[in-house]
Amino acid sequence: MIETRTKKAKISLICTVKNEKETILDLLESLEGQSRLPDEVVIVDGGSTDRTVELIKEFMKRSKLNIRLIVAPGANIAQGRNIAIENSTYDVIVSTDAGCRLHPRWLENIVRPFEEDPSVDVVSGVYLPWHENEFQEVAGYIIFPEVDRHDPQKFLPSSRSVAFKKEAWRRVGGYPKYLYTAEDTLFDLKLKRLGMKFVLARNAIVYWRVRKNLREIFKQHFNYAKGDGEAFIRVRRYLLVYSSLLLVLVLAALFGGNPLSWITVLLLVLLGLWFKGVKKVRRKTIKRVMYGYLVVFVILLGLSTGFIAGLINRIRNPWLRQYLKEWWSASVVN
Repeated sequence: MIETRTKKAKISLICTVKNEKETILDLLESLEGQSRLPDEVVIVDGGSTDRTVELIKEFMKRSKLNIRLIVAPGANIAQGRNIAIENSTYDVIVSTDAGCRLHPRWLENIVRPFEEDPSVDVVSGVYLPWHENEFQEVAGYIIFPEVDRHDPQKFLPSSRSVAFKKEAWRRVGGYPKYLYTAEDTLFDLKLKRLGMKFVLARNAIVYWRVRKNLREIFKQHFNYAKGDGEAFIRVRRYLLVYSSLLLVLVLAALFGGNPLSWITVLLLVLLGLWFKGVKKVRRKTIKRVMYGYLVVFVILLGLSTGFIAGLINRIRNPWLRQYLKEWWSASVVN
């Protein structure tokens, strides 16, 4: 049998950071431990006020990785990624984030599709929860999608685990720089709109740290939804959230002051939250189920309020609306 050899791709790995002193070494050490190392690493710091930059520089002195650090105070995540890509050398861009640890074969697995099929434009990696206590474990079951259920045609990769050709990034005009969140979702949608070829690599795994408490989970989903509102994407998702909320309010109004009716409404709400995510919690105990209900409620609260805040921003800021319109409808550069 004749062995088929594929051309090994040159890799530029990019990452944006800001105030990540607690997690940056986890990321860098897991990157250094990869079965295949990137040819270069370009890190953009958006203006950290903690020891993040100092820790990166200390790591650079003892590491075998080829790391370039760019400090760009005030750059948001999208701007930081664009800066990193602009300063990268190679044609295959692999992106991840602070707050993550990488499976030892992540880079090898996320790059392989490019080497096996030159027509591939984007490789979608996946992510699993990284938890340190029972609350985070429960939240992880609810927040993180099950990898085996990802639809390769519909899955939109997060930029904490994605690879793409530099030309693809160039054709869509880079990441939408005026979005603070949801920038990678809009980036993915534009790539799909232009007919880019996506491949799902279920074995390209990043472990992403689950938020520590309800306040952080609320803020996380509020910001995600705010970005969706500013970009006016995933509208059907939020219509479902608001229609469910409206149904609860209508039932409450109809039942009036009847205590038994209010109990019925409460049970219906609990049933809805159960099917929304609590049922995914494993090893159910009273404590873990209560954690589950609180997490689902806080997520829905964050999504419902964040999307409205994003819509308000979109209406108040014509420059944002105009920028997104121009970015979305920009002509393809061949």
